[in-house]
Amino acid sequence: MLARLVLGLVIFDAAVTAPTLELINYDSETYDATLEELDNLYNYENVPIDQAEIEIVTVMPSGNKELLTPPPQTEDAQEEEEEEESTPRLIDGSSPQEPEFTGVLGPHTNEDDLRRIDLTSNLISEIDEDAFQKLPQLRELVLRDNKIRQLPELPTTLMFIDISHNRLGKKGIKQEAFKDMYDLHHLYLTDNNLDHIPLPLPENLRALHLQNNNILQMHEDTFCNVKNLTYIRKALEDIRLDGNPINLSKTPQAYMCLPRLPVGSLV
Repeated sequence: MLARLVLGLVIFDAAVTAPTLELINYDSETYDATLEELDNLYNYENVPIDQAEIEIVTVMPSGNKELLTPPPQTEDAQEEEEEEESTPRLIDGSSPQEPEFTGVLGPHTNEDDLRRIDLTSNLISEIDEDAFQKLPQLRELVLRDNKIRQLPELPTTLMFIDISHNRLGKKGIKQEAFKDMYDLHHLYLTDNNLDHIPLPLPENLRALHLQNNNILQMHEDTFCNVKNLTYIRKALEDIRLDGNPINLSKTPQAYMCLPRLPVGSLV
């Protein structure tokens, strides 16, 4: 009983001597802002960026200023740089080369799997007669922009021939040169000096370009079969004869079997 009484006195004494918490009253008359204004006083979300007064800069130490100044170039270095800028470059970074083939094109090596030959923009003037004889799989032959005057015997396996911009003349193409090329579908002989259309043309031919030659006339059976009026040549839809001194209106029967009229002069 006595112990409880002593414990109670100790607790009471501690409670009496403890500091009293006083409420802090905000007096708006003492301060320049009210409580509502204080809530927005430090709100930076709506402050425009252009009102910022702090500028951040980076200063290079004075001892490293020489690092910013490039060393003077020598005359040799300047000439080398100018030469590099003036030298034309291809997409892969290499310099353009001179034509690889000039003069005479000799017999081609025996490559059973060779399917395409492209010798565009060289200086080929002659082709050996047996240049393409040992190429049983050759499908495309492109000899544009050369100086070829006469074609040798060509493989019958060809499907695409482009010998435009050469010097093929009256005897530049052998008789019936394309007769047995059953798979030939594009024949481009633009910008030569041909005076006739090379006949006969393969049945499956789709495009025949002969513009800018010297073709003067055309026969009625050049494209059609005059003995069979029901014959229709469905494949040959693209014939170009513009740039030739031929009047297409003089031979209307020559186009009766074609799906489209040739392009050329009608006067």
